[in-house]
Amino acid sequence: MNKIGFRVDAGPNIGFGHIMRCLSLAVEFRKQGYEVYFLSKMKDGIVKIKESGFNVIQLNYKKTTDLKEGLYELQREAKEIIYAIKEYGLDLLFIDSYNVTEEYFLEIKPHVKKIGYIDDLNKFVYPVDILINGNIAAEYMDYKKYSEDEVMLLGPKYNLLREEFRNLPDKVINEEVKEIMITTGGSDPYNMSYKILKMILDDEELKDLTINVIIGNGFSNKEELRKIKEKNKNVILHENIKEISEIMLKSDIAISAGGSTLYELCACGTPTLAFIMADNQEFIVKKMDELGYLKSLGWYYNLDDKKLLKLIKTFIKDYSLRIKLKNKGRSLINAKGVVRIVELISTL
Repeated sequence: MNKIGFRVDAGPNIGFGHIMRCLSLAVEFRKQGYEVYFLSKMKDGIVKIKESGFNVIQLNYKKTTDLKEGLYELQREAKEIIYAIKEYGLDLLFIDSYNVTEEYFLEIKPHVKKIGYIDDLNKFVYPVDILINGNIAAEYMDYKKYSEDEVMLLGPKYNLLREEFRNLPDKVINEEVKEIMITTGGSDPYNMSYKILKMILDDEELKDLTINVIIGNGFSNKEELRKIKEKNKNVILHENIKEISEIMLKSDIAISAGGSTLYELCACGTPTLAFIMADNQEFIVKKMDELGYLKSLGWYYNLDDKKLLKLIKTFIKDYSLRIKLKNKGRSLINAKGVVRIVELISTL
């Protein structure tokens, strides 16, 4: 198998998590000499893919909220994908989207040597050859194989972290907390970065801390954040950042949305407060809290200043807790998941 395809999108509503993990895997395939193509339809995602130096096969995009029309669009998309498989000679196709059905997979499957799915939800028995779920939740989800030959790669051992999170320097846990990081994903649809920033700046004890705010490609609230920065010199906005691990390593505490960023923070050893922004994040955040990898803030819509500020101050005062969270996080993941996956697939 020499040619690999990734069917994935990114945008304001679905975020950038799917595309970032596919890019991580794609980079490793490219390093090993594979030819890689992305099949994508949304503008924001296509820009990100091209910035990373990959070929994009652009699919037609028609936005719809009608269920019947949505199923028709999925059928039409499957036909487009089949055409692309034949046109570009793709040997293996990975799909990373929640907008899938059993029929969708079955229509595509006969036209490609191997089909893979990158999953979080275990919605049904997926008719695929390779299934990847690198979440901490995966090993508790009772996956069923569609066929005896199906390869299942489950758990943090197969998490799709980028190469920048391998071989990181040891994080220093400072007794005095000076810097906090806020990261809310690639699009921040609920304006959480602004809300959290305001809560911290309005508190007398915390307002002078250096606050690193990560701004994603799909943010619509950039102007609001820039206005706050103009009035507060201790607020630093990081846009289009190449090495987010640098910010994670220098920040004493992180406040983060659930999702793949949590594994990045664990790899860095950054003590983290996590909130849930989507259904697929709920089990992950709760399980990571339960196992001692982070502290949960619950759902984003229940997050108030009293709860957030209390936990930030607990982290600030409890040096031993921050050391414990650092060590626990570093033990969870070593960011070699993509290497393991590519090595295994090369033997199929």
